[in-house]
Amino acid sequence: MNDILNKGIEDLEMSTRVMSSLGMHGIKTVGDITKMTESSLRRVPNIGRLSVNEIKHTLKDLGLELGMHSKPQEEPPEKTLVSDLNMDLILKVADTFKKSSKKIMAKKTFTWKEIDEYLGEHEKIVKIYREQMWNYFHK
Repeated sequence: MNDILNKGIEDLEMSTRVMSSLGMHGIKTVGDITKMTESSLRRVPNIGRLSVNEIKHTLKDLGLELGMHSKPQEEPPEKTLVSDLNMDLILKVADTFKKSSKKIMAKKTFTWKEIDEYLGEHEKIVKIYREQMWNYFHK
């Protein structure tokens, strides 16, 4: 049983989205998952009803279930900046900058219109990111 509980979540057959969300929230092992309840899982960013069902199904296949190893008064995991920010937004920012960098590196000369277009894409994303950061620090 301890072998299963100590198994890393990366060894489970779950979607990348679920594994990334759990990992960003500090959940590293099957045992960490079994300590959580359905409601505590739903508070993890990017974990919704379908993701919870996927996790429950995966645990069931292992003969486990949510909450089976929880402590009566377990303290909630420490909040971090990354866990509070929307991971989709962070990934979109990274993807946008990556695409723009490739475009810029592939081309040697630019028109002002092209430069303005690239910068406009970045400004939109940075504005959304800035708002998320402001909301985080002013809760």
